[in-house]
Amino acid sequence: MTTRSSQFELRGYNHIALVCADMQKTVDFYEGILGFELIKTLEFPGGGGQHFFFRITENDGIAFFYFPAAPSAAPGLAGAGWGTAGDHGGREPGMSGASAPRSMHHLSFGVPAEKLGEYRDRLSAQGIEVTDVVRHAGTSADGEQEIMRSLYFPDPDGIVLEFAAWTESGARDGADLRVAAEV
Repeated sequence: MTTRSSQFELRGYNHIALVCADMQKTVDFYEGILGFELIKTLEFPGGGGQHFFFRITENDGIAFFYFPAAPSAAPGLAGAGWGTAGDHGGREPGMSGASAPRSMHHLSFGVPAEKLGEYRDRLSAQGIEVTDVVRHAGTSADGEQEIMRSLYFPDPDGIVLEFAAWTESGARDGADLRVAAEV
């Protein structure tokens, strides 16, 4: 499988590398809850940490570094924060705010649109905070059109994850839609 790059023969991404605070919690979440197979673990010499890899699809993966002496997380700088203020002052699940350049705001996995409600229920049953399904709309010459549906949830370190599905109008090649998220 190759991408649409006009410059390089790409076969998707090999892996995305992130950093976690607790390797066991990360394995329990990504393998136990999300079902990603743990395929490789590498130890750094002298107890300097570990690097471990999960398979997401046949060709794509996600990897984590565990560094025992890593600095503290910096939500809003190194990634999106999690949890928003509700209408009545309480905390509600959801992404909060921007993040700095060179950071990863959130990580999105493509899923079938018809499974979003089921996946939300499954995550919630596992005790994972998860948003309701968010409908993303854009405007074009034909008016407003829904282009994507998503739900968001955090991993054990607060990395914001998204399950997203293009809708029919969003998946059309060449669609000129200016996106405005609507919760």
